[in-house]
Parts: sequence; C-alpha cells; structure tokens
Amino acid sequence: MNTLWQDLRYGARLLLKKPGFTLIAVLTLALGIGANTAIFSVINAVLLKPLPYREPEQLITVRSNQSVLDLDDLRAWSQSFSAVAGINKRLLDYTGGAEPLQVSAGLVTGGYFATLGVNAALGRTLNENDDKPGGARVVVLGYEFWQQRFGGNANVLGQALQLSGNSYIVVGVMPAGFKSPRDDSGLWVPIRVADGNASAYRGVHFLHTYYRLKPGVTLAQAAAEMQVLDKRLAEAYPAENKNRRTTLLPLKDRIVGESRTALWVLFGAVGLVLLIACANFANLLLARGAVREQELVIRQALGAGRGRLLRQLLTESALLACLGGAAGLLLAWWGVEALVALKPANLPRLESISLDGRVFGLALAVSLLTGIVFGLAPAWLATRLNVSAALKEGGRGAVSGARHRLRSGLVVAELALALILLVGAGLLIKSFWQLRTIQPGFNANNLLTLRLELPEARYQEIERQTQFRRALLDSLNAVPGVQAALVSEVPLSGDWLSHDFTREGWQLKQGDEPDVWTRSIEGDYLRTLQIPLLAGRDFTAQDKEGAPLVGIVNQTLVSRYFPNEDPLGKRVRWARDEQVNWITIVGVAGDIKHFSLDIPEQPALYTPYPQSGRAWKRWMGLTIRTQGEPARFADAVKQAVWKLDSQLPLTKVRSMNEVMALSLDERRFNLLLLAVFAAVALALAASGIYGVIAYAVTQRTHEIGVRMALGARTQDVLALIVKQGAKLALLGTGLGLLGAVVLTRWLKTLLFGVSVTDPATFAVIALLLLGVALLASYLPARRAAKVDPLVALRYE
Repeated sequence: MNTLWQDLRYGARLLLKKPGFTLIAVLTLALGIGANTAIFSVINAVLLKPLPYREPEQLITVRSNQSVLDLDDLRAWSQSFSAVAGINKRLLDYTGGAEPLQVSAGLVTGGYFATLGVNAALGRTLNENDDKPGGARVVVLGYEFWQQRFGGNANVLGQALQLSGNSYIVVGVMPAGFKSPRDDSGLWVPIRVADGNASAYRGVHFLHTYYRLKPGVTLAQAAAEMQVLDKRLAEAYPAENKNRRTTLLPLKDRIVGESRTALWVLFGAVGLVLLIACANFANLLLARGAVREQELVIRQALGAGRGRLLRQLLTESALLACLGGAAGLLLAWWGVEALVALKPANLPRLESISLDGRVFGLALAVSLLTGIVFGLAPAWLATRLNVSAALKEGGRGAVSGARHRLRSGLVVAELALALILLVGAGLLIKSFWQLRTIQPGFNANNLLTLRLELPEARYQEIERQTQFRRALLDSLNAVPGVQAALVSEVPLSGDWLSHDFTREGWQLKQGDEPDVWTRSIEGDYLRTLQIPLLAGRDFTAQDKEGAPLVGIVNQTLVSRYFPNEDPLGKRVRWARDEQVNWITIVGVAGDIKHFSLDIPEQPALYTPYPQSGRAWKRWMGLTIRTQGEPARFADAVKQAVWKLDSQLPLTKVRSMNEVMALSLDERRFNLLLLAVFAAVALALAASGIYGVIAYAVTQRTHEIGVRMALGARTQDVLALIVKQGAKLALLGTGLGLLGAVVLTRWLKTLLFGVSVTDPATFAVIALLLLGVALLASYLPARRAAKVDPLVALRYE
C-alpha cells in the first residue's frame, strides 16, 4: 500500500508538470465517460429501475382498452388475478384558482390504488364503495397538486374542490413521487361517479387496465386464461366483444414501449464514442511513452525492474482515467439536466432520471477499466527496452516501429467507429428531412389551435352546447383577419375517436363491423384548414339539428369501402345504435395526416356537431386561420371564450406548425443525441489522425531535412505526409462502411422512407470523413513542408 501511495504521488507530480498533456487526456476521457454516464442514467431510470409500486413484477397490463362492464366480468371470472383496475385520463376544469385551468384527472375504478399497491400519504385512497353509480363525489389529490393549490395544508381533507362544475370532497393525498402508469394525472376520482354514462355501456372500451397476478401465477398461465375469458365475453356479448383479443404483457414493458430500442441504440452510440475516446487516450499515452523513453531507460539501468515500471505507468494511466471520470461525471450531470429539460415525449419515467449510486458505480468502473486496459499496451511498449542499445542510441527509436504501428491501428479503429456513428446520424437526418417534406393534407401556416371542453354540470344538453359553439364562432369570425372553425379532434394533436359503422346494403353480423375515425365539426372547418373538397359539397347552415343527417368522408374511406363507386348519396350509420339513423354522404374530402406524418390516413367520417347526437362529446378543438402570426391572436381568442363563459379553461394553445413540430419530438430527440455523439466522434477521430501524423512528422524531421536538402519540393513533402494519412483514412473508412452495413440495421424502426443501407448517405458520409481526415493530415504536413533543411540536419 505504501508503494502504491508513492506511485500515486509520483504520478500526480508528473501530470502537474505536463498540464497540457494532462488536460487533453482528461477532456478526451471526460467526453467518452460523460456521454456514457448520461445515457446510462436514462437507461437505468427507464429500463432498469423497478416501477414504484408494490411487487411491480406481478403487475401486468394489456395492449387494448377495456370497458368498465367487461372489466367487472373479468374480475369476477378470473382465477389468475388478485386485483383488477382501470383508468381513463380526462381533463377536468378546476375553478378554484385565480383563473380557470384544466387539470389532468384519472377516472379510476374502485380497486385502482389497491391493484398498484400504493397507499395515501394523507387520508385514504379510493375503494370499491366509492365507485358506484350515483355515489358521493370524492377525490384523491396528487402530491404536486396539493402543494401548488393548497400549499401542503394538512387540513385539506374534507374540503370541497370544484371540478367541471361539480363539487368533490377531498379524502386523500398521494405521496410525493407517485404517478399513474402511462399518464400524468394530478388527481383521481371514481369513474362511475365522474362518467356514469360511458361506464354504463359495454361497448365503450376506454379504460387502460391493470392486473395483479396471484402469487405463483405466471404471465403465460394468465394469458392462457385470458384467451378463454375473451371467448366467454364474445359469446355473451358478441356485439361489443366479437373478434376482440386481449394481449397481456408486463406493465413495465408497456410503459417503456418503443423507447427501449431508441435507448439501446443511443447507448450503443455512446459506447462507440467511449471506444474512440479510449483509443485517443491510448495514443496520448503512446506519445507520452516515447517522450519518457530516456527516463525509463535510465531507471531500468539503475535497477528498476520491468514490473515496477509497468506498475508505475499503469498507476499514472489509472489516475488520469479517474480524473477523466470525475470530469465526465460533471459533464454527465449537465447532460442529464439538458435531457430532462428537453422533456422528450417518447421518454417515460422522466422524473426518475438521476445520477444515483448505480450510475456512479458505472462511471468508476469504466474509468478504472479504461486506465488499466487502454494503458496496458502503451505501458508494455514503453518498458520493452534493450537498455544497452537504447543508451547507445540516446534513448530513442528502440520501440518506435511497434509504437507507430499500434498508434496507426488505433487511428484506423477511431475512423471506422466514427464513420459508423456518422452514417447512423446521416440516416436519421435524411429520415427526418423526408418527414418534414411530407404534405399533411392541409395548410398549417397561419393557423392557431387550442382545446376546450364544456363541463357536464353546465352543458348537459346538446342544445346548450350548440348555442355556445355558434356564439363562439360568430364572435371570432367577426374579428378582422380571423376565420374560425371547430373540430372534435385536431390533426396531429394525439386526439382521436373511432366508432364501428356499417353502410346500407351490408349484411354483417354483430361484432364484424369495421371502425371509422369520427370527427365532428362546426363552421367552415375544411375551408379553414384548406383541406380540399374532392367531390360533393361542404356542410351548410341547413345541416343542423333536426335536419336529415349528413356526412363527409375522406378519400381513404371511399377507396376502402366504396371502390369503383360514387359515394355521394350513399348512406352509412353507426353500428348498434339504439335507433337506426342513416347518414347520407354529401361530400368527399382529401386525406390528411391526422395521427402522425409517418402514419397513413385511416377511413374517417366528418359530421356536423349539431347532428352528432352525442351529449357527452363536449370537447372541441378551436382552429383559427389568421392574417399574420397566429400567436398575436391568442389573447383575443381567450377573451372571446371567457366573454361567453369565464369559467372555461383553455389548453394546448399552439400554432399548427408547433403541433406538427411536437408530433416529430421523438424523432428529433433521437436525431439530436446521435448527431451530437457523431460530431464528438468525428472531432476525436480527427484529433487522433492529426496526432499520429504530427508525431510522425516529429520523428521524421531529420529525414525531411535530408530530402529537402537533396532537392525535394514543398509539394513533394506535402504529398509524402498526406499520403500516410490518406492510407489510414481509406483503411478506416473501408472498415467503417462494413461495420455500418452490419450495425445500422438496428436503426430500422427509427427510420422513415430511408433504407438502412442508403447508398447516398453512405457515400456522402464516407467522403466527409475522408475530407476531415485529409485536412487533419494536411495541417502537420504543411508544418513539415516549412522545415528549414539546415535546422533539420542539425536535429539531434
């Protein structure tokens, strides 16, 4: 231990004597270790940490939604589950503050908290007795909502809370950090009380459901039983459950979702960055070993054994690596802060990302392994000395050949790894560009959107809803430079609703009807969004309540369900309506990108809001075409709404271009990180080849002087040096292209409209890397060409 302490002190003194070398080595490792630590902290939080619920491995969920009544039957019939629960996220109006706002609320079945295995921090949670039709309106608050709206007052229990025009009594507060799976609910209310209408219909499949396995029951056993229960539900209620298949999967897998692939791709990318940084680190140590060759020869001549010298050099490299790791942790802390600030929509469990003990342990392990593994070869070469020969040669050149070959090999590896990262980033950039150039089917410029919902307590009747919508549109359309309309679901906003339907002449069994995406509209919606009307007519003022029902279909619905037919005048209706109400098709609209720019449009049916006959469809998106920047009209729109009803909160106030940008958030996040890692890799690889060529120039200064003294021209010297760099660049590029062909297949699910082996991308990236490598070689070559032959011949 005393010897180790001596080695550490001696190594520290040497590093302080060479601050330039120390700083470069520390920064090089900090980039690699910091990037890895930051991304690992995300993977640790998202993929590795257990869910914050009791015995989370027993929690499972399903891919499809369930209805409340179906869930009741599953609870009664199943032998595999100890608890079953469901939740439907809903925006409720909160009017207890300075101005109305919408809060994300979880409408839950009575056993919701018991299924997750969490208790209230204050008061109690909801139970089966609370979740009954006509029951008392009670609410459980989230910790953050309690702190923000009630200042953390412990006397909140029993207080009344005004939500969407109804008074709820607070019965509990959840602990800090509790979050519902897959949503951001700030409070929770019983679903049969808050939405008794939808809860009473078996065909309304709107619940995210969660199941707790009984002890000893496996997922496979539960899945086998669920197949039997699916058949039982289909036989008992064919109209609502025919052909429905319930797929069970662990809750954690459902929460993580598709982010798993992207995260592992990013982790692989930072792994390549770390390897490049380590190769640069090894190159620095090789250069350092060459400078210290005479010192090591003298120490060995004075009796120091090779093992003693090896231990000293490895101690120094480990010390350097630990310093790099410490600096990397600072970079990782900043990187995690930046990642969380971006709030990527595709990243679940964002609030749990932090630098914990596991992350610190990884950083320490990577630092020590880097110092030892990548310091071993330079230390081995530095101590492989023939003392007699080295002393005769003045301590130079004894192992320069092996050292040069290793340095060149490391640079080739750096270039190959950098090219793989650059190709990956290039493919994502091209894919993102392809998405940005896709036409959404409407004009997104100068378009303002926002969301509002009429509370049930004050707008139960369709007539009153219709009056509000008409008054609002009249008010907004009177504003100079404004053209306004309403739609139930704004494109690309994440809102959608579907119904089973049938057309006149079909003879389908109950449960076999296809579904269609429904969009209720009011005002000149198609003209406001500039969605083309391909055939027929638009809605008019005569298409009102009590008039014959009409609808406009999109092009996809026509091609799928009216092939080679004129759809105008044909009739469709909602399947299983209590009354047969036929909707006559009066127009055909162009397709739009409603779900995502990379998802094809599905069959859709537009109907007038006044004819919807759905009193529960109280939400709406306001779309406003403006003459000028949409943001300038936001305040006027709010005032127009509040003039009609001062208690209505408005949310998602965005331009349509912002909505489109948000729909690309996931791809933008992946692209940004991979592009940053690729840029770092390119910089490290360029510095690596620069270092090798610069070192070669230093070693060949005497030779260059001789050549120039014998008549070599400047361009001859330039060509000689650049040729050496070009060989390394070509070899690294070739190996990198082969590696990219193999590894980019993991990007397949992240790309759109681009092949994983896109020739143009591969060619451009290869030329880019060659250009950077040649430039990095040219700089020391240019310095070599300016060598004074007399000075070079006096070298040594």
